[in-house]
Amino acid sequence: MEVSSKYFIPREDGKDVWHAKRVRMMPNYSFPHFRDMDYRIKEHKNRFFMHFDIDAFYAQCEQRDNPHFRGKPVAVGGSEDGKGIVLSASYEARAKGVATVMSMYEALRICPDIICLPCCGQKYEAALISILEILENFVPPEFIEQYSIDECFVELTPMAKNFDAAVKLAQAIKQEIKNVEGLTVSAGISNNKTYAKLGAGLNKPDGFVVLKPEEKEEKVYPLPAGKIWGIGRRIERRLFAYKIRTIGELAKANPELLRKEFGINGIVFHKMARGEDTSGIFKKEERKEKSLSHNHTMSTSIYEYDDCMKEIRRMGEYLCRKMRSKKIVGKVLYLTIRYEDLRFKSAAGELEHHTNDDRIVFELAKELFKRIPSPVAKLKARMFGLSVVDLKPDLKRDSYNLFKNNIFLPYETLDKIKTKFGEGVIRVGLEG
Repeated sequence: MEVSSKYFIPREDGKDVWHAKRVRMMPNYSFPHFRDMDYRIKEHKNRFFMHFDIDAFYAQCEQRDNPHFRGKPVAVGGSEDGKGIVLSASYEARAKGVATVMSMYEALRICPDIICLPCCGQKYEAALISILEILENFVPPEFIEQYSIDECFVELTPMAKNFDAAVKLAQAIKQEIKNVEGLTVSAGISNNKTYAKLGAGLNKPDGFVVLKPEEKEEKVYPLPAGKIWGIGRRIERRLFAYKIRTIGELAKANPELLRKEFGINGIVFHKMARGEDTSGIFKKEERKEKSLSHNHTMSTSIYEYDDCMKEIRRMGEYLCRKMRSKKIVGKVLYLTIRYEDLRFKSAAGELEHHTNDDRIVFELAKELFKRIPSPVAKLKARMFGLSVVDLKPDLKRDSYNLFKNNIFLPYETLDKIKTKFGEGVIRVGLEG
């Protein structure tokens, strides 16, 4: 059975969505710090926050794109021989005990009929970028916080005059994501971020939970303290030592005791439990790119020269596409090979000039490959990595050189064609 990556069709509806663009895989921060809270108020009044979590994100994308996987246990991130870990498991797999970050070997032992699929980062990134664009059709971008690869906070205050209007808007966002991307999300809505995030996790998958301030003693306080954002198993056990097991008990606990045990975070936990999280949408400052890289660990190790060249060329195309999407060019290229014995070898070289041209990058990558011990049948290559540094804005200076007989290719147009119809629809002819 073919993996669903073969079925990938970008769903950008004609927009220039660069699915080569990388997104940050980790959250901006674990939970609100005390300095993120507004000390001038006790709790938010007439502010509305939505939090949504894409259900089993990677696995759901694979099930969406391949009908054969729907209704079956699916795990993304490992291989059928037990290598790797589970990055995402479908709810059918979770029902049988498979969990995220579990080794694939253990997942196969628990659920022998599980479908193991490789991770297709470009596909998931394309879906996330599309979802972020959907959000911007409802609220201004400054009211959107991408918390992680599959979670977002959205402040609905500017677009909703009251709580009921905010609920209707949140439902419309949830439905639009399903209509456009074919993905379900679990959402929570409240007057603060903590309760919104709490609500999103209460009725998964495809849930929608509303937590109004006046309902906290009925709906929130009976829940385990571990449901609070940032309270993991270790902190939960430390709370148990003080006979604090529920959110209500945490809300009514002595704040000085909590501060003595957990430092300033104890005060934050206390405020979060009481619904007094006064933090707002957190926007991380954009950092200037210093380097770009692409690494790929193959499910089957290789050593033949032609196979290595195909892999290096594919990575070079992807890396150049990333540079073009960010309108930058690079000068120094690094090629890294990891062998089956897990040793690394690398080589570096300078390009003729700052560029993001596939042909020039591939020519240098071939030269770098000759400087590294070639993979052989007894020691095959397991991973290739390609990085480019010394980046600067793309000023199209190649076009200014009147004395070089360059053949310029419409790379931006080719990128748009690939985005719309898939990676394999068109390629630049290169000498191998």
